[in-house]
Amino acid sequence: MITSLTLAAVALSTALGLAPREPAHDDAAAVPVPVVQTRRVALIVGANDGGPGRVKLRYAGSDAKALSRVLAEVGGIERRDAFVLIDPSPTQLLDGFRWAQDRVQKARASGERVQFLFYYSGHADDRGVHLGTSQIDYPRLRALIHGVDAQVRLGLLDSCSSGAFVRSKGGKMRPPLSTGDANIQGHAFLTSSSAEEAAQESDRIGGSYFTHYLVSGLRGAADVNRDRRVTLHEAYRFAFDETLAGTETTLGRAQHPVYDIQLVGTGDLVMTDLRETTATLEIHPTVGGRVYVRDSDGRLAAELYKGVGAGAVSLALEPGRYSVVIDDGATMWRGTVDVRPGVQNELTRSALSQVGTEMTTMRGSEVPIDPSQYRKIPVQFGFVYPLTTNKIERERKVINRFSLNLILGRAAMIDGVEVSSGGNWVDENVRGVQLSPGANYVGGDVHGFQSTAGVNVVGGSMRGVQGAAGVNVVGGDASGVQAVAGVNVVRGHMRGIQAAGGVNWARSIAGAQIAPISVTRDVRGAQVGVVGVAAGKVSGAQVGVINYADEADAQVGVLNITRKGGIYADIWTSDIAAINLAVKFRAKYTYSFLAVGLHPAGQGRGFMSGVGFGGHIPIKQRFYLDVDLATYWAQPQFRFRNNPSLINSLRVMFGWQENRRFAVWGGPTLNMDIDFEGGRQRMGYGWVVQRVPIEAHELRMWPGFVVGVSL
Repeated sequence: MITSLTLAAVALSTALGLAPREPAHDDAAAVPVPVVQTRRVALIVGANDGGPGRVKLRYAGSDAKALSRVLAEVGGIERRDAFVLIDPSPTQLLDGFRWAQDRVQKARASGERVQFLFYYSGHADDRGVHLGTSQIDYPRLRALIHGVDAQVRLGLLDSCSSGAFVRSKGGKMRPPLSTGDANIQGHAFLTSSSAEEAAQESDRIGGSYFTHYLVSGLRGAADVNRDRRVTLHEAYRFAFDETLAGTETTLGRAQHPVYDIQLVGTGDLVMTDLRETTATLEIHPTVGGRVYVRDSDGRLAAELYKGVGAGAVSLALEPGRYSVVIDDGATMWRGTVDVRPGVQNELTRSALSQVGTEMTTMRGSEVPIDPSQYRKIPVQFGFVYPLTTNKIERERKVINRFSLNLILGRAAMIDGVEVSSGGNWVDENVRGVQLSPGANYVGGDVHGFQSTAGVNVVGGSMRGVQGAAGVNVVGGDASGVQAVAGVNVVRGHMRGIQAAGGVNWARSIAGAQIAPISVTRDVRGAQVGVVGVAAGKVSGAQVGVINYADEADAQVGVLNITRKGGIYADIWTSDIAAINLAVKFRAKYTYSFLAVGLHPAGQGRGFMSGVGFGGHIPIKQRFYLDVDLATYWAQPQFRFRNNPSLINSLRVMFGWQENRRFAVWGGPTLNMDIDFEGGRQRMGYGWVVQRVPIEAHELRMWPGFVVGVSL
């Protein structure tokens, strides 16, 4: 039975000219073909913001930057010929197309052939792509792409329902392609999903499935014939197969990339040329399985499946240190490689070490030990290493059940309890308890409890509890609790609670960080303290005086800043003050603001300043509801030497978001004023519905209004 994937591959191969043909005539072969320089121009767009009512994407911008990097490194696009737009307005997008047309016209005027590439990653539906609150419909977008006067136009769309952009799939039968791309003309449009499907992104890969696999393919994973060049056909086929496989079991269901190819002429459309880069990683033929390559920051740089003996695979990478994990279906392997320019960087089987599965103990059994490598000495006593009873074993590694050390003890593994009046040193793993007043060091993993007045250091992962007065450090992932008076550090992912009297740091956390200062990349849970910093997304809440995140669901504090939420200026009028100005710091569902108000004339003239906190509830695409509470320190009559009044205002506001930078809002308020002098008229227009004398003071309550704009 012929599958839809097979039909798609055959149609695409046909469109790209990979079908058989009749032999060429000798006289045709004798005609010299002039060499014409080809120039590439790219307009690359990432739009995380799809407007009110749409969840902001996390990786559209990073997808755009990843594609831009690989095209600059091995795609033949000079950086001056690539224009990257992140969250542009429709006007900025049109300016980008004008820039592209200007570059193309100048290149063609100088005699160069030109290829134009347009890429979009972001929100879309079956009618068009979304830029904030605006939409560019597909006919208009196709017209903009065709309006760039290049010989070849490539369009790549990674968005929901992007298949609606493609109206005709496939192309006509063409002669086979030769080794250059000098004579190709026409267009090729590739989209990440069909017209009825959602395009999905993943936290695991740190991007969208389609773009991630497309970039991996362009870096060399798609180079099927191993000629160190990746063609359009190879890149599409690799992205199709991997995207479909990667999304078959997701909640969004399987995702099927589609295409519209209308190319004529001779020459192979080469997308990337690995011969043009000086930094490559070659995966040896003996290495096979699902390959994951991560950079020094833990980001997934490339992912592919490679069969054992299938030939070497070359990946074009930026110079640096990479960690590689191989899953061959039965065993996990891990290695580290330095990719340096100008030399052959090869990953062989000998450079990989087996990743041990997690040690577990079944009821009534012991951890299996290789007698040829380890010896169990149940009880160990020592003064200071090497003056310990473990030294009776001179060849094998020692495992202790109980170890008592006066100053410093050392063992290969502890499967029980280790106590020292100085410090404990374990080369490999600990299952149980380590106690010392000085320091505990474990080179491998810890499953259990570490406690010290000084420093706990774990080179591998930790599952359990670390308690210290000084510093806790875990080199890998941690699951459980870190509690310290000083500093907690987890270089991997923390699942549980970090509590510190000083600073918490983790690469990412699922749980809670509680400390005066907490720093991480991504949070699933909460940061609580004075200062909370998340370089990525907070799926939960930050609670502190100063909170910063790239994106956050909720922030509770005085100064709350998110890069994606932004900082806004609110201008409004109310029954309390005719002129009000605030700086608003927005998260996804919360906001805080610092405000001042002025009522310039009348009996209620005065000045006030205050702080507020509120919640943001999207209703429909452009409508929302805000509810907030603010407290103001007010000076009626501008008499700053007199006792002030304290105004509390509860506001319920309905808003209309015209675009990302402009909104109109308004609604009723409920206000309470405590006048610390008593007898004065409140600030504003003066009406009051309830007065309550409190000794020399006066409490007043009244309903009011507020109408304003956000900029």
